[in-house]
Amino acid sequence: MTTTEGTAPKLRDDDPIKVLFDMASYWATIWSLIALCLWFEHEVLKRLDIESGSVRLAILLVSTPAIFLATVTRIQKNPKARLILERARYVVVLVAAALLGAYLHANHKDESYESALRDGAVLACAKIAACKAAASDYANTR
Repeated sequence: MTTTEGTAPKLRDDDPIKVLFDMASYWATIWSLIALCLWFEHEVLKRLDIESGSVRLAILLVSTPAIFLATVTRIQKNPKARLILERARYVVVLVAAALLGAYLHANHKDESYESALRDGAVLACAKIAACKAAASDYANTR
């Protein structure tokens, strides 16, 4: 009888790939938390109608290291905060991958032969009334 376990190799705790993923995901999670705090602080400063950009910048420059130190200290001292970080880091990695995929999709320029052929067919069909009508009918019945 065959086993149903996965055939992927098991990662050891000292595996360089696992260590790199752990470090990158921890720091990405910490910095995303800091970015979220700074965004929230920026929104509060906008609502307080502080018009001077230099005052806003000074407040944000002072608060960034303070938030960073408070976050890292809390994670080091509090086991519950470490557990939350360990669970949240996978979500952060998935969100970062989704945002990167959306960015790449939005900025992708397809320069293949098939893309050029399709674009040429669309432009040629737009100039022929019967072709344009048939394409519209096809699109409406799909």
